[in-house]
Amino acid sequence: MTGTNAHRTLQPETQSPAATPVACLTVYHDGSCPLCQREIALMKSITPSDQVTFTDVSTLGAHDRVTADLTVNDAMRRFHVRRADGQLVSGAAAFITMWSASPKLRWLAAIGKSPRAVRLLDYLYSGFLRTRPPLSKTLRRYDAWRAARATR
Repeated sequence: MTGTNAHRTLQPETQSPAATPVACLTVYHDGSCPLCQREIALMKSITPSDQVTFTDVSTLGAHDRVTADLTVNDAMRRFHVRRADGQLVSGAAAFITMWSASPKLRWLAAIGKSPRAVRLLDYLYSGFLRTRPPLSKTLRRYDAWRAARATR
C-alpha cells in the first residue's frame, strides 16, 4: 500500500486449522479504553477461548480498516461483533451476541428475542456512549493514582 489514503485491513494470522480452533465470534474492542479493558477482561475470564476471538482495534491507525466492512473509526466509536455466520452487528445486538458465547451470561442473550428490549438497550447504549469519554478519563486517573500508590 502506498500513499496517505491507503487502508490497511487487519487479517487473522494464517495458521493450520489444527493449530488454532475457529472461534464462533470475533469481538472488536477499544483496548485503549479502561472501561472496555475491564469488560473484555471479564468476558475473557468467563468465556471459553475457542468461542470468541477478541481483537483490539485501538492499535490500528484511524484511516485503517479492521475488515472490509468495518473501519477503525467505526469500531472505536461503537461496539462490534462478527457472528459465526459472518454478519457484523453493533450496539446492543453485539453485546447480546457476545453474551451468548459465555455460559455464565447466556441467559442475558434471551433479551435478543424481544425487539423492544433490543431497542431499549440500544437507546441506553447510545446514552452511555455520550458519557464514555469522561468516564474513561476518570478511570485513567484512578488507575494512575493506584499505580503511583502501589509503588510507594
